[in-house]
Amino acid sequence: MKKSKLQQSLQNQSASVLTVPSGLELSTALCAPVDQAEKLRLSSWGLPKPVLECYQKHGVTQMFEWQAQCLAVGQVLNGGNLVYSAPTSAGKTLVSELLMLKRVLETKRKALFILPFVSVAKEKMHYLQVRDHFTPLEIDMD
Repeated sequence: MKKSKLQQSLQNQSASVLTVPSGLELSTALCAPVDQAEKLRLSSWGLPKPVLECYQKHGVTQMFEWQAQCLAVGQVLNGGNLVYSAPTSAGKTLVSELLMLKRVLETKRKALFILPFVSVAKEKMHYLQVRDHFTPLEIDMD
């Protein structure tokens, strides 16, 4: 069976898929200071190259400061819990995608993505199936 670019990349990489960039200082301001802007780029977070390329292809190259705060708070990247809320279309999906992708790729275990409506679940299932970085993963809906 032919291995995907993501699977090959992960074999040549350290165990951690998503890491907080060193020196990231998150403020309570609405935008990051200019010297911190580089830390909001997805490429600063230790993601596998195929994942970065997929996000770049879809025009996503950096996150908002609140998204970085979600990923950097407490023990979230080490399996800790995270509850967050944001308006519609604010970028909640990116945070959940990154955390889910990290867990699945590092632990080789399943992830459960719970959504409020069947129509939203079907839309998300289609979305994840067509995203290049999720292709080595089995996406199913029950």
